[in-house]
Amino acid sequence: MDFRQFRYFLAVAELESYSRASEHLRVAQSALSRHILDLESRVGAPMFERLARGVRLTTAGKEFYREARLALDHVERAFERSRKAVDGAIGRLTLGTNDIGSRNGHVAGAIRLFRQAFPEVELDFAAMSSQDQIHALQERKIDAAILIERPEGIGFEHLAIADDPFEIALAGSHHLASEPVLTAMALASEPFVAVRTTAFWLPQTRLLARCRELGLMPRIVQETASEQMQVNLIRAGLGVGFINSSIRDMLPSDVVLRPVEGLDVSLRLDLAWLRGADSAALAHLVQSFRAIAKTEGAQR
Repeated sequence: MDFRQFRYFLAVAELESYSRASEHLRVAQSALSRHILDLESRVGAPMFERLARGVRLTTAGKEFYREARLALDHVERAFERSRKAVDGAIGRLTLGTNDIGSRNGHVAGAIRLFRQAFPEVELDFAAMSSQDQIHALQERKIDAAILIERPEGIGFEHLAIADDPFEIALAGSHHLASEPVLTAMALASEPFVAVRTTAFWLPQTRLLARCRELGLMPRIVQETASEQMQVNLIRAGLGVGFINSSIRDMLPSDVVLRPVEGLDVSLRLDLAWLRGADSAALAHLVQSFRAIAKTEGAQR
């Protein structure tokens, strides 16, 4: 079936005139008539009743009109959605992230900006560690990743998102909690609760190296598998601990964060995606992160 015939038939039916349809479509009336006759031949019945002025649909024509209208609408929608897919205005993306990325304001701002601009792109989130995200990217199970301390030379493009400074978390009842800034000396005798070094090996290594430079050797009395358990034990008074400042708004009211004088160590967040990825929707997502990064940079 030639879909032009659907358009020709619908034009005649809606304008109730061969001549008006011919003018509207910019098709010779004789050609238009031939196409309608061909349709009538296929159906085996007249589609139009000829009147003194114009035409009107027969019973067969009315039935054909309903189905032809739906069919043509579906075809036009298919073309429209295909064009949108090429432009990255529809589709589906999966973004890998971790707890620190999930709570980062820059990440949330970029996702909000992307959703506002491209509401028809489905955005899924996959919660996993940075190492698991790297494997998932390489296996094309996710489209982009929020990585902590992105490794070099692994075939990814990347965009720096934010730095998340380390501070000291203390129970609100701790004798140092009233101090606005802490010193390495003040922390020297304190017991520490720490997330296992294997969880964030590189940032933890940089953090401990900087502590040594400041004359502080944290006395770790308990390691935990997660940041949440670390916070719970600090809250219970087991010790103090280094934690990233982005958690501030999520802390219980009886746990406080304090900066440490001279401790200029941050955890770095990057958006990463496979080099050579040709997804237009992904390009739009990256651009949203760039826009947020540029805005935050200008504000700083």
